[in-house]
Amino acid sequence: MRKPDARLFTGGWALLACLLAGAIYAMQKGQDSSWDLKNYHLYNAWAFFHDRLTIDLGPVGLQGFFNPLLDLPYFCLGTGWLHRWPRALSGVQGLWYGALVFVVIRIAARFAQIRGRAFGYVDLLAVAVGVTGTMVLSQAGTSTNEVPLALLVMLGFYVLLPAAASASGAPSAAVRQALVAGFLCGLAAGLKPTAVVYTPAMAAALWLAGGGRVAAFKLSVIFAGAAFVAFLAAYGWWGWRLYQLTGNPVFPLFNQVFHSPWVPPVGGTDRQFMPKDIWQWLFYPFYWVRRNAYQGGNMFADSRYAVAMIAAAVLALVACTARARQAAGAPAVRFLLLFLIFSYVFWLNLYSILRYAVPFEVLTGLLILFGLEEAIAAVRDVESKRWTIWMMTVATALMLGFTRYPDWGHSPYAAVAFDVQPPLIALDSTVLIVGQPNAYIVPFFPHATLSRFVGVSWLSAGAEHFHLGELTREAIRNHTGLLYAVTRDVNSEDQAQLLRILPGSHLAYCQPIVTAMERTLRGTDLSDGLRLCRVVQT
Repeated sequence: MRKPDARLFTGGWALLACLLAGAIYAMQKGQDSSWDLKNYHLYNAWAFFHDRLTIDLGPVGLQGFFNPLLDLPYFCLGTGWLHRWPRALSGVQGLWYGALVFVVIRIAARFAQIRGRAFGYVDLLAVAVGVTGTMVLSQAGTSTNEVPLALLVMLGFYVLLPAAASASGAPSAAVRQALVAGFLCGLAAGLKPTAVVYTPAMAAALWLAGGGRVAAFKLSVIFAGAAFVAFLAAYGWWGWRLYQLTGNPVFPLFNQVFHSPWVPPVGGTDRQFMPKDIWQWLFYPFYWVRRNAYQGGNMFADSRYAVAMIAAAVLALVACTARARQAAGAPAVRFLLLFLIFSYVFWLNLYSILRYAVPFEVLTGLLILFGLEEAIAAVRDVESKRWTIWMMTVATALMLGFTRYPDWGHSPYAAVAFDVQPPLIALDSTVLIVGQPNAYIVPFFPHATLSRFVGVSWLSAGAEHFHLGELTREAIRNHTGLLYAVTRDVNSEDQAQLLRILPGSHLAYCQPIVTAMERTLRGTDLSDGLRLCRVVQT
């Protein structure tokens, strides 16, 4: 069997093929209508363009204070050039996934080169395992932004790999690689905080993969410094605005550190998916092997993480042996192993939300491959390429066969990208966004910029005795013009909060909000009575 030419999979034509495949895959999934899109991705982009940070008051809750930059391209295309081409919009969004696949192929090819062997089918199998993971494939073509972030992090990993793998390269080249890689990873962290764990993970891996030597430590510091500069470039402007407004540059997160008077002094991070007991803390990936809902109501099954954990244990056990130290590319493999271990540990302790794990999910196949090679060598006392290929083929088939993918929300394509038709509201009104995820309606109100939008949600309820709660009460009680509310049947707790703020009021003259984004591909109506009502005081 002829070995594949690495150039066939790493050149310009391969990039085009990956991009095309990503676009086609995204288009066949349908229109993105995920909870996050409806809660904040559309609103945040619109709010940025109309400078609403100091006008509106938390209409989407916590996520309304996230850096909006990543949401701008999708919103601009969906309301601009591709407004009447919703399939094309999905296809463009799928390009991120295609580019990520290509970068993972390049990483695999670079590992093969560093390890002194030809790029082969077994490397393609390793790539296939990673890029078909439940989290990356389910988010391909969506607006969650985890795939673009993973692309930046993987580009950083690819650039940094030669510096981590060899001490023989020119110091100036290693410094340049550390600078570029740090900038890419810092940019990802600055664009969205869900990527913040990967920069310290990569810095620590770079240092320890180099044996903890002074030269490796210096490279790690250079990497971290470049990442910090890039983080400031991407996030500094937004953090400064939040600090000026609230006193917390990452508001409302980590307020136990910054003590903004707007909200209670708590972390604000979503902890609902954290491990529940010591066994989950130690072996969480094994809980995902069978069909489960440990990551929320979205059922999925994925054995990659569990197999990768076993592979990591194998590699860790043999890392100190003479054979492992002398093997070609050993520092590169250590770099991969340490990066995945640190990424997983930081991720597990910060939020444990699997949707944010794409950067280490796409590398699980390579880790499994290297662990399998070491296991075979230990059993047979020789390197066996044939055994590696056959066992990797079987492992890939089993992992793919038992994978069950979640769906974060898709609707049938409508005539336009964002088919939302809210009723008319009077000019100079105050519109309450009662509950979540309802704020995606805001940009589509005619003359929306002439009204003010105020959130009544768990965030304002939790800040009842703080400045945000005070501002919310003032905005509702002292409003000028008409007072409206966007709400659903399932937002009863938030409606009760509104009644506490405005006793004696009730919702009247309600009109349904017509939107194609509240229907699933199977035709299920998810609107839950989504409507616009007048808030009337009696």
